[in-house]
Amino acid sequence: MKFSEGEEILAKHPNSDKYYKGKILSIKGEQYKVQFETGIEQYIDSTDIKMDRPSRNITRSRRGKSPTRSVRKSPRKRSPGRSPSATRGHRSQSTNRTKFAKISLPRIEVSSDIQHNDDKIINKKRTHDDDSVESMPLQSRLKELGTITRRSTRLLSGMPKPESDHNIILLTRNINRAVSLPSERKSQMNDFSIDVKERGHSVQRDQDLLKINYKDIDINTQMIEKRKKEINMVSEPQEWGGMFGTFILIFLLPVIMIVPQLLCAKNECTFKYHKISTDLNFYVNVKAFIAYLSLFLFVIIVSIIPIGRKLDGLQSRIERLQYRLNGFLCGILSIIIFATCIYNEIKITDFILQNNIQFSIIGWILGIILSVLLFIKGGRASIANLNIHGSTNSMIYNFWQGREINPRIGPVDFKINLFRTSMITIILINLSIAIKTIEETEIYTLEHLNVGALLGTLLQIIYAMDALFFESALLTTFEIMYEGTGYMLCTGYMMYPFLPTLTTKYMLYHKTQLTYLFIFPIITFIIGYLLYRISNLQKNKFRRNPLSPSLMHLETIPTIRGKKLIVSGLWGFIRHPNYLGDIIMWWSISCISLACDILPYYYAILCTGLLIHRAIRDNERCKIRYGLAWEQYISRVKYMIFYRIF
Repeated sequence: MKFSEGEEILAKHPNSDKYYKGKILSIKGEQYKVQFETGIEQYIDSTDIKMDRPSRNITRSRRGKSPTRSVRKSPRKRSPGRSPSATRGHRSQSTNRTKFAKISLPRIEVSSDIQHNDDKIINKKRTHDDDSVESMPLQSRLKELGTITRRSTRLLSGMPKPESDHNIILLTRNINRAVSLPSERKSQMNDFSIDVKERGHSVQRDQDLLKINYKDIDINTQMIEKRKKEINMVSEPQEWGGMFGTFILIFLLPVIMIVPQLLCAKNECTFKYHKISTDLNFYVNVKAFIAYLSLFLFVIIVSIIPIGRKLDGLQSRIERLQYRLNGFLCGILSIIIFATCIYNEIKITDFILQNNIQFSIIGWILGIILSVLLFIKGGRASIANLNIHGSTNSMIYNFWQGREINPRIGPVDFKINLFRTSMITIILINLSIAIKTIEETEIYTLEHLNVGALLGTLLQIIYAMDALFFESALLTTFEIMYEGTGYMLCTGYMMYPFLPTLTTKYMLYHKTQLTYLFIFPIITFIIGYLLYRISNLQKNKFRRNPLSPSLMHLETIPTIRGKKLIVSGLWGFIRHPNYLGDIIMWWSISCISLACDILPYYYAILCTGLLIHRAIRDNERCKIRYGLAWEQYISRVKYMIFYRIF
């Protein structure tokens, strides 16, 4: 069978026995170039293509009566001696004279005790039925609903719904994203109407029409309590220890970030008590403030420039966000500006290293300013843009989590620019440490060169440049898709660069000569990097196109949301292989120092604890999001990060 260009057909997908809808783009002999509905273009053999025949709709045609035909009515047979009026009068009289027999039954007296017992049995049966439905699993409840056809829908549309149907709807319906929003919580409690008439053409609001007097309706109290519990689960803080925990973390976060910088200053970097300066100029530097703010604005300006390809992010509640992928270009431009300053003998390396404490404090201040502005902006944002975990009754918790997930002003996306700023800052600090290491070397030989500091800075620069180069894979991570942009993320990103560079700064002040022991950290870093990058790229590719031919070998579990969960390969070994790779890389960099002090391992410890906590948070959210499918998934993939440990 020959097909023509532009014809819609059914083609067998490569590495699959199923047929999918597609369109023929071009023809080469017996090969047809087919574009599937997912956007993939493949050359398919003619034997694997068949016609896309639309389903036939059976319609009933009503035949009108032919105008040429006339139906003859036979004349009524009656006696010629009787007139028609007489006949009708006689018939009506005979009908009126008809008498019906009356049957009287003796009255049966029923005792009140028997009637009371019968009512008890009926009520007990109803209660037992309600409890049995409540205890049934979700799939069994859905089976009770039966199949729905068009004819049954038309017949039942005009009938009032019985109470049992409403019970099933309330039992099977779960809390959704809209319930978490403040304006929807009150209206959600008005969904218990049983016999609500159709609205028709009315100018009244639905909320006014659906107001119910709960005293007049007998509703299962357990069902109401269950519904209230689900709504309170979202309206009240659930993570980070609730309102009290986030209140402590708001003040604890800068302490965790800034105090280690005080222990690594004035050409000394050890974990011991240092005399704290009381001079305010020691902590705040105007030049450092202008420099850090200028870097952040520079990153924002470059992100607006139409250079670099545009990529669609995942679908949000209102639109599909688009990103301009020029983070790697922004990093290259920053390195060029840094090299230009060194070429012109501007002492930028000394400025960065001597003001490390000031930069970390300024990062905290800039993070506070930005988080406050975004919190105010989130109060005016549309309901669909709000963060489900940042719309609680606690203002402190919402400020910590962030009201919006991806706040934007025009083309400026603040979350992606915060990420780029932190990665570029890591690169610039490590370049300053590497140049300072070379400047302090008197004789350029391996024996006199601080190989540990150079190796540590090199690995951190590779880590940051890799994150900017594979920026597209970042768009499908937990941090971009689900984490709110609040105080936690703003201050965290702005102060983050000064934590991992604490390790390389320690190596700068504690020289480590070349030794064969460096082989082990380098090998483990490569293993961690491959695990981190391969798993992230595979997850990104799967989330964008689950039908990709390169992913056909993966085993998946379907969910009620239409998504799938991978249960084979790296993602079938542990639930977060990318977290494990990240932890391995940072512990490898820390071990290059070969130190017995806690400072070079400080960030590796924090990174491990943070990713473990994030894995627990992600597990709780997925349990609510995917329901029974997630229970099946965790029975297959039992460990989160560390196999047979956690």
